[in-house]
Amino acid sequence: MISKFSASSICAVLAATVATIPSNLVYVVGDPDASLRSVYDSMTIETDPSDYTIHDPSRIITIGKKQLIAVTGKGQFHGYDCGIETWWRNVGDGGDWKPGQCLFRTKPSWVAEESSKNDGAFWAPELDYDKTAKSLTLIYSMSEEDGAREGGPNTCVGVAKSGTGLVGFPDQLTWQDSGEALTCISGADYQEERSAIDPSVFRGFGEHEGRLYLVTGGGRIIGTELDPTTYLQVKGEWFDLNGSAWTELSTGPNNDWVEAAYIHPNPKTGYYYMFVNWGACCSGVNSTYEIRVGRSKNPMGPYVDKTGKDMMGGGGTLFQKTRRWLIGPGHTGISKQGRKQVVSFHYYDKRRQGNSWIAEKVIRWRKGWPRVKRRTTSSFPKDKLN
Repeated sequence: MISKFSASSICAVLAATVATIPSNLVYVVGDPDASLRSVYDSMTIETDPSDYTIHDPSRIITIGKKQLIAVTGKGQFHGYDCGIETWWRNVGDGGDWKPGQCLFRTKPSWVAEESSKNDGAFWAPELDYDKTAKSLTLIYSMSEEDGAREGGPNTCVGVAKSGTGLVGFPDQLTWQDSGEALTCISGADYQEERSAIDPSVFRGFGEHEGRLYLVTGGGRIIGTELDPTTYLQVKGEWFDLNGSAWTELSTGPNNDWVEAAYIHPNPKTGYYYMFVNWGACCSGVNSTYEIRVGRSKNPMGPYVDKTGKDMMGGGGTLFQKTRRWLIGPGHTGISKQGRKQVVSFHYYDKRRQGNSWIAEKVIRWRKGWPRVKRRTTSSFPKDKLN
């Protein structure tokens, strides 16, 4: 049988689908969020591990011998009601990721006001681990369905924290939403299509040491500085094209669509590197996603490619593209694993009828630019292929 989690179904769903936190907010530790596997098992259709999918993975968080990612939620059908999923593995397990937890079964109350036509699935979460504070933060996005609102969907970025800190890592955590949006964008406000999706955070170095930044956006990539404690915009300001709190960082080729920005600070080279996706996702083996990169000495740009072309003018050096069975790589994350730096990304697996999963490759730095080895160090386990 064809699972609801097949490539065609999840990609169709994915394609369709300000103030500061009050100073007296207390995160109340309750029961851990639901087991994702228990949700799968309780659905009215059968789910099989060979059909599992992972889409829009966060960076990989490693604590001790365990690793955690958060990923986009799926369509709200057949008893499935997770806004976001988490997956985990033991260090050294390669691509054998296991279902973790089902988050946001009860949607934050602010969603009904700011993005009322959202279908229940939240998109492209990012995880951030503050080693000093020993805290875990989840930054996520949401959109309304295409055509649900005249002028374009309302899209938002939200913030949640682990109310248990690191206790229960990786699959017994209790996540608490901040209670308000970091920012929202109404598509009707702009002639060019833009959205607040695919958020990612990074920290400054050198003269920007100790400062926290966000990049987000679809159609245009935008960035701003965050409060390092609340993870909300440092001045409590939502995106405004005419304001000074946010900066536009990238468009796509020929002023076309761009998304899934991720910025990696590298003090050794002295640059910040912005990875973005060009092309189309969510079409299985027909996906045309590819990863492009530019760099800047300043966290808020301007970012330029190897030829010196500004990414706001369509610049972007090719970093990864489709190769053999690994179709449409996208949604970059970089993590340190042992002595190596590893880049992670999702892809559409030609061996699995285009079902999506997370892969990893070792990243090297050559003459101030990132490169990856051809060999994929982690992908969907071969012993689970049909």
